[in-house]
Amino acid sequence: MDVRHTDFLEKAAVATYDYSGYKADGSSCRGRIEAEGAKEALRRLADAGVFAESVRPLRASAPLGAARRASIYRELGALLGAGLPMDRALGLMMESEDATVSSALASVLAGVREGRWLADSVASACAGMQGHERAALAAAEHSATLPAMLPRVADILDSQELVRDRIRSALVYPSFVLALGIVIACVMLGVVVPRTSAMLADSGLDLPAASRFAVAGAKAFAAASAALALAGLAAVAAARRAAARSPERAVAIDRFLLRLPFMRAAQALAGMRFASTLSVLTGSGMPVVEALPIAGSGTGRPWLGRCVEEQAEAVRNGRSLSAAVAALPHIGRELGDWVRVGEAGGCLGPMLDVAAGRLQREWDRALSRRLALLEPAILAGVGLFVLVLALALILPVLGMTRSLGAG
Repeated sequence: MDVRHTDFLEKAAVATYDYSGYKADGSSCRGRIEAEGAKEALRRLADAGVFAESVRPLRASAPLGAARRASIYRELGALLGAGLPMDRALGLMMESEDATVSSALASVLAGVREGRWLADSVASACAGMQGHERAALAAAEHSATLPAMLPRVADILDSQELVRDRIRSALVYPSFVLALGIVIACVMLGVVVPRTSAMLADSGLDLPAASRFAVAGAKAFAAASAALALAGLAAVAAARRAAARSPERAVAIDRFLLRLPFMRAAQALAGMRFASTLSVLTGSGMPVVEALPIAGSGTGRPWLGRCVEEQAEAVRNGRSLSAAVAALPHIGRELGDWVRVGEAGGCLGPMLDVAAGRLQREWDRALSRRLALLEPAILAGVGLFVLVLALALILPVLGMTRSLGAG
């Protein structure tokens, strides 16, 4: 082994720990120490005269987002697939990442060296880790399929990030137009209308009845829109608070929302997440009965998660997986046939991946259709509002100009 590899292994073996405790004189102390494990850190602290109360691996200073975790999984899977042991692969990754990721990887490495599972080490080092993500890692580690499963877990996280980015980018333009319309309405009603009315009053004229009606209607429309917006925000906040306090209320609210006619995009998205998560979990060696509830929670829909739990119990009692999936509301019709084909041909994972791809395309089309209706509706509403106010103010001014010209 060359010197470079020896230096690398020595560096990879060292992790950073946060500690707190007391010195021999009774004063409290806290700090950080580098060691090859928690036991080594305790020994070194004792040699330094520090009685440690707690020694914990240094955690990342900020939560790692799904995109960063996906990058870690993909790189780790490639290194493990190349034959590197876990500790060496993590140490190599620490050298090429920024401070935040390196700190998180140091905590993961420390946990692995202490004998913990990779899934548990990642969960303790990276805030924001999802339940199905952790379950997939644990199942893959138990079945010795980590090199193959890590890229698939990364694919799920990347897909979720793409969905979020797609939604955010799709809402930028409508949000901008709506905000611009609100600003224009405030300027027209708060500045232009009062000044025009004052100018006409100084000239001994009043706004015509039609103009007064248009202005009053615009003000009523603006007030009603503001009240509806505030009521909507209050309702969303109340629903979120109720869902957080009671799982039963969360299920009831989600059931109501998914039954609304314009929620097809959300249904397709939930089906895509269910299929892709179930594919990864079963591919990593997890039994179907255990994988189903985890995949259900991965949809992000409490009601669907509850329905999946009920069908998992039915599968445990002898029901076929295809029949159980077909019985799921909103997503069973699309997924049931694919699961049936996968069961019959012994290729459940690939069929679930195909179904997830189809549902993702359906979600994209449904979202595009909704946005295609939303954007012109907002433009038309803002344009009509401004046009009515402009005509209500311009026509009296033109009439006054004609009167002065005739005089």
